[in-house]
Amino acid sequence: MRGPGTRPGPLSGRTVVVTGAARGLGAALARELAARHARIALLGLERAALEQLAATLPTPALALPVDVTDPAALHAAARTVRERLGPTSVVIANAGSAQASPLGAGGRAAHRPH
Repeated sequence: MRGPGTRPGPLSGRTVVVTGAARGLGAALARELAARHARIALLGLERAALEQLAATLPTPALALPVDVTDPAALHAAARTVRERLGPTSVVIANAGSAQASPLGAGGRAAHRPH
């Protein structure tokens, strides 16, 4: 029986952007996508962790330290991904931010990035 790493599939050669890729679920997703022959753009805040992960992936990978709540930085990152890895086929929006408050306190404005 063949596994995901033994033959090209629908992600083979495609560019996938993973935000929040420095650790946890984002890093695990990046590893699995690379095993499926995708080119991976790793976005996140922790440069060293992103670079370390990129170095371990079996397919082309690009580590981009970027704050995804900064629109200008995100547009610059998208341009870099396109130039270095080609057009993006998939974006996995795994990045998150948290602010402690009681559930329902503050309304919608309390849940917007600051």
